[in-house]
Amino acid sequence: MATDIKMPQLSDTMSSGKILIWKKKEGDAVSRGDILAEVETDKANLEIESFFNGTLLKILTPANSSAKVGEVIAVIGAAGESVSVGSAPAASAPAATPAPKAAAPTPSPSTPAPVIPSAPLSVVTGSDRVKASPLAKRVAEQLHVNLSSVQGSGPNGRIIRRDVEAAAGGSTAPEYQAAPAQQYHAAPAPVAPPISTPAFSTPTEPIQPGAGTYTTLSKMRETIARRMQESVNTSPHFYCTASINMGEALRLREVLKELPEYKGISVNHLVIKAAAYALKREPKVNAAMKNGQIYQPAQINIGIITAIPDGLLIPVLKEVDSMTLKDVVFEARATIERARAGRPSSTDLSGGTFSISNMGMFDVENFTAIINPGQGGILAVSAVQKQPIVHNGQIVVGSIMKVTVSVDHRIIDGVMSATFLKHFKEALETPALLMA
Repeated sequence: MATDIKMPQLSDTMSSGKILIWKKKEGDAVSRGDILAEVETDKANLEIESFFNGTLLKILTPANSSAKVGEVIAVIGAAGESVSVGSAPAASAPAATPAPKAAAPTPSPSTPAPVIPSAPLSVVTGSDRVKASPLAKRVAEQLHVNLSSVQGSGPNGRIIRRDVEAAAGGSTAPEYQAAPAQQYHAAPAPVAPPISTPAFSTPTEPIQPGAGTYTTLSKMRETIARRMQESVNTSPHFYCTASINMGEALRLREVLKELPEYKGISVNHLVIKAAAYALKREPKVNAAMKNGQIYQPAQINIGIITAIPDGLLIPVLKEVDSMTLKDVVFEARATIERARAGRPSSTDLSGGTFSISNMGMFDVENFTAIINPGQGGILAVSAVQKQPIVHNGQIVVGSIMKVTVSVDHRIIDGVMSATFLKHFKEALETPALLMA
């Protein structure tokens, strides 16, 4: 019996995806675990894996076309089987759905264009695809840069925005260089008029010479802006801060980093394990508000906020409370490396129940973080700093780290937040608890 293959939700923020390239063609044999296609989402390029054995009977969403999450994109069945797709009629002609939208004065911001414009060089040519970030592709289209001739400086040779700007030369590159990341607005494109959306409006006053520059938000930045605004508007944030003496934790790290199985262990790995320890003892901080009810997940899945050239990704470690510290070190390093290389797995970016934002490596003394929508809390971790402290009645130099937990005050109150921080502090100040 034929099976519909639907566009999966590959991240918590994904609503649609664009097929970049099909790894299998119609008529090819497919085994469970084979990669069917590569998909561009709002966060990264991800691969769709087959969970079925059979033959790829029909591709309903061709390369360079988009499909919403849950929409049928292909059919797998027995060789020679006739294709009869229950939910496929709406998806069987991917070009038909966007046609009415193309005639409208302003395209819908939630529906990506199904076809890449033909003026710039196509990113996909047969099976040879140029690796480039979504923002780099957009800038290349506007500056008419041939991506196949650009040398990428990103992870694994991935082309990022600055590579395109450099290839375009000095005359046009400044338009994309001067705006700070937090002040982006929609940009007037050199060829086509700017596209405005209700959430991100185009400046109405003409740009005066020397007044600054505007840069179009990348797809990822649009998602970040929308999600953060959603979080602030819907979740009343409540904050608790604690100071932690990291002396014992740092000594443990010095001992463990000499062991091969703990190679690369960092303070962040201790923080992740301590957060899981605290969440297990105060599970109400691991909850979230969903559909007007308190949702209590069965697992403790911690998202690690990770900076990449075009924005942020949140790779997720699953069931951290059941991991050993050694497992946390290995899994966190592997997951973050995949995210930074632009090659996260299909499960890396979904399922988080709590998040950690660590800015200690930037020598930040203290900050607060915005809750990731769909979760109830996030922990902001600052730098470990040398400070005078009182120990056994005497003033000594201590290694102090400040952390602030932000929680959704609709479901998590001050006592729950304080209890979480109490256990978190306990785990780091008595780090033998992290080895259990």
